[in-house]
Amino acid sequence: MNAARKPEALVVLNPAAHGGKGRKLWSRAVPAVSSRLTPLVVETDPGRCWHDAVERAVDNGIRIFIAAGGDGTVNALGNTLIDSRNGHPLENFTIGAVGLGSSNDYHKPFSDRVRGIPVKTNPDKSILRDVCRARYIAADGSEHRRHFIVSASMGATAEANAFFNSGDRIQRWLKPRWTGGAILYSALATIATYRNIPARLNLDGEEFDCGITNLSVLKTPYLSGSFRFDTPVAKDDGLLSVNLCAGLTRWATLGALADLARGKFMGRPGRTHRQARRLTVRPERPAALELDGEVIVIREVVFDVLDERIRECR
Repeated sequence: MNAARKPEALVVLNPAAHGGKGRKLWSRAVPAVSSRLTPLVVETDPGRCWHDAVERAVDNGIRIFIAAGGDGTVNALGNTLIDSRNGHPLENFTIGAVGLGSSNDYHKPFSDRVRGIPVKTNPDKSILRDVCRARYIAADGSEHRRHFIVSASMGATAEANAFFNSGDRIQRWLKPRWTGGAILYSALATIATYRNIPARLNLDGEEFDCGITNLSVLKTPYLSGSFRFDTPVAKDDGLLSVNLCAGLTRWATLGALADLARGKFMGRPGRTHRQARRLTVRPERPAALELDGEVIVIREVVFDVLDERIRECR
């Protein structure tokens, strides 16, 4: 008797992940992925030809898509899939990931690893999860829409992510050798020069002004590296988990960082948690916005959750 045919999955591989080690790390995970799926691999490229591959896969009936890279690769694949689904319901598609990045927050808490690499590639145990949306006005005045399924941030975390992506010589030396150290160094270097961002926020109709030290919009308690929140959050409740640090001094910001390293957030002045369906942020000056690790500069952003959900491999 022939074994059941394994479903085809388009794998979007980022060879630049983990300091250019993407292909090497992916090769470790191939046997485990191939035990469940028939992987069809396309690599990310500067010309974004891989976007066409995703669209062709949708047209050819493929409904499982795997991001082999970091959180940014998951974000890029999710956005491309949403834009290429040609009217098909989002829940008809299943997304998974092979964690080749530096932090791999999408995978946390790590439940399945292959030779040290976190994987979510089992479509037989898929679950439905929310997809969040960020509609923003960029620094040049143009309007855009992006989606995210892990987290978004403004303030210190967004600027630390920008520093982590570019950084200085020390950070670039640390990044391939000690990921946790590179994340911590990026956070400390950012806090040393950070200025709170005056902004007006509208949270489900409640409007107020504040100086943003850090704003996290989450579908996971994990921030980056070992940093995590202790506030309630769910993948599928249709709500944004909003954690705000406002008006903090540098010392208080360092204290918040130390607390997050221990998984603590609530209980200190200047820190608030809310759950909301919609959040609008209008900073007084152009500010960094981070979406699943990717950073852009914006004038205004509106966050909400799509009515549809996508399936996620376990």
